[in-house]
Amino acid sequence: MKSLRYALFCLVLVGFTAAFAQPQWSYDYETMTKEEYFAELDRLMKKEADAQAAIADAQAKMDNLTQQIADAEKSNEECWDAIYTMLGTDEAGYKAFIKQCKDLENAVNGFVSLSPEDIYSRRGELDDYQAQLDELRKNKISLGPEPYSILNRVESLINQGREKAKPAAAGKYEVVRGDYLWKIAGKQDIYGDPYAWIRIYSTNKSQISNPDLIYPAQVFDIPRQAGPNEHWVARGENLSDIAKSYGSAFNWQRIYEANKERIGEDPNTIYPHMVLTVPGR
Repeated sequence: MKSLRYALFCLVLVGFTAAFAQPQWSYDYETMTKEEYFAELDRLMKKEADAQAAIADAQAKMDNLTQQIADAEKSNEECWDAIYTMLGTDEAGYKAFIKQCKDLENAVNGFVSLSPEDIYSRRGELDDYQAQLDELRKNKISLGPEPYSILNRVESLINQGREKAKPAAAGKYEVVRGDYLWKIAGKQDIYGDPYAWIRIYSTNKSQISNPDLIYPAQVFDIPRQAGPNEHWVARGENLSDIAKSYGSAFNWQRIYEANKERIGEDPNTIYPHMVLTVPGR
C-alpha cells in the first residue's frame, strides 16, 4: 500500500511539473503593440488551459489509484477473513495466538543462551518447551503464516539447546533403574572397565553415602581426565609412589591427610582408579 501511495504522489508531482515548468518570456508591456498584447494573452490563456487539463488528468489518475488502493485493501481484508475462517478464529484470536508463540520463542531463546552446563543441568526445561510447542501445534491457528514461521523457529531453538548441552552431557551420567556403580563404569561409553567404579564413587561422594546404594535420576559427574591437583591411582601405586612422582616420597602424609575421608583409616589401602587430591600442585 505504501508503494501505491508513493507512486500516486510522484504522478501528481510530474503532472504539476509538466504543467508549470515551461520556459518563461518577458515583455516590456509599455512598448507592446496591440497585436503582441493579444498574442501574449492567447498564449497565457492556452497555458492556463493546459495546466487545468494537466491538473484534471493528474486528479483522474489520483482518483484511479485511490480506488485501486481501496480495492486492494478490501481484497486483503477479504483474504484474511477467509484465512481466519479456515483457521477457526478471528483477528483477535489470531493475534492472541501469535503472542503465545512469540512468548514461547523468547523464553526458549533466552534458555539457549545459557552455558552448556546450565542447559544440561536444566534439560528438563527443554522437554517442557517441547511439550508447549507440541500443544500449540495442535491448534489449527498454528497453520497461519506467522504462527507457522515462529513455531518452526522455536523447534530449531530447542534442537540447538539439545546440541549445545551435548559436551556437558558427555561428562555426566543419569542413573536409571537397575544401575549400580560397577555396571556404569563397565559401559563402553563410560570407562569400559567395571573396576573404575571407584572413580565415579570418589568424584560423586557428596551424593553417594553408600556405594552399594544409588538411585534412579541421580546425575553423576564422569571425569574423563584428571583435573588440576588431582591424581588417578594406577594399579600397584601407593601413597609414597604418588608423592614421589610429584616431588618427594616423604610428602605422602600430606596426600593422605588431604584424602583421609576417601582413603579411610589405613593409608596403605588405596585402590586403582581412586581420585586423590594432591596438595600444593
